[in-house]
Amino acid sequence: MPSLLSTLCPGSYWPDFQGGSLLNLCASLSAGLGGPQTGMPELSPPWLAGIGRHRHVVVILIDGLGSQQLARLGPHSQLYQHQLATLTSVFPATTAAAITSLMTGQSPASHGLVGWHLYSDSGSNAPAEIVAPLPLTVRHPADSSSTPQQLASRLLVCPPLLPQLGRQVQILQPHYIADSPYSLHHAGSADRHSYRSMDEAFQWLASCLQTAGRPGFHYLYLPQLDSLMHRQGTQSQAVRTLFAQIDQGFASLAAIADQADCALLATADHGFVDTPVERQISLDEAFPALYAMLAQPLSGERRAVFCHLRPGLQERFISLAQQQIGHACWVIESERLLAGGAFGPGAQHPQLAQRIGEVCLLAKEDWSIRDTLPQEKPLYLPGQHGGVTAAEMSVPLILRLPRKD
Repeated sequence: MPSLLSTLCPGSYWPDFQGGSLLNLCASLSAGLGGPQTGMPELSPPWLAGIGRHRHVVVILIDGLGSQQLARLGPHSQLYQHQLATLTSVFPATTAAAITSLMTGQSPASHGLVGWHLYSDSGSNAPAEIVAPLPLTVRHPADSSSTPQQLASRLLVCPPLLPQLGRQVQILQPHYIADSPYSLHHAGSADRHSYRSMDEAFQWLASCLQTAGRPGFHYLYLPQLDSLMHRQGTQSQAVRTLFAQIDQGFASLAAIADQADCALLATADHGFVDTPVERQISLDEAFPALYAMLAQPLSGERRAVFCHLRPGLQERFISLAQQQIGHACWVIESERLLAGGAFGPGAQHPQLAQRIGEVCLLAKEDWSIRDTLPQEKPLYLPGQHGGVTAAEMSVPLILRLPRKD
């Protein structure tokens, strides 16, 4: 954990890029399965040593199932029983940053996708944009003419890792994202398949394991739990029912894993916190003096907010923000995040410093911060992530190795 960041944010929880993060998991998988060196340290301890001797390796990415959520939702589950260790996500602890790291083997510092909303400067005479890099849509300006394909070519700069593994690679995703520019870029030459229900996904994967002629690597992405916890928080009955369905799917694969010589690995991109409505700050409505100092709408995450300020207002903004919302967030000069290594090791993306603005508002406890543009409706999210609590940053490393008779 970088000491500078811990000093800036007492009690915060940061990525362990030295051997205990999702980035190191990628390095170990690539090394063990005949892929390229990612330039990152492998897991320490070497949890995945010998993974390549198995005929099949399955990685299930359960979006949003942090270690704390797993322990609460399924203390008697198959997933929990096979949890080997707790890893950290990346910063920010969010899908855009973490999944891109998993799919490329590179840190957020290198791939540059540091939030659901991203400040993007095309370098031309066109105005800067606030872009959502996963769906590849533009939040601001409302009249932007940028297409998803144009945004993809501008934003998706790191080559995909999975097609470079030394075995047949299959990627299984929900039908509504399987053919998106983001998915296509990160799948590369791998075999791609889509599913319409989780039962279909697990059944297809089980059939594949039992009939495949060649050694394989199989990646299954499950975003359903994340979507539901955003809408309902982490403790609803619907969330528990959905978790049980995921656990049942994992158990169904475990039942055939020995015969198929299949190593089953599951993890998450981030965890979650419940965010009550009374702790959600609408910056534009509640603190107009602060909001008037912005040159662009907010970007990043609601729990890791990047602020692009009007020239000459940084000191004034920091002072006023500490007075008005310092109870809810740490007010940090963004350059200190860079100095502290928050975004990880590796070659720094040339626009990283520009993308994170001058100031970051890093939410404490269960607070969150948002703005609402004229074309948008206010969106209350009972569950969120992106910040630096253990509940958001800790993810499970779940491993079930085939048993030999």
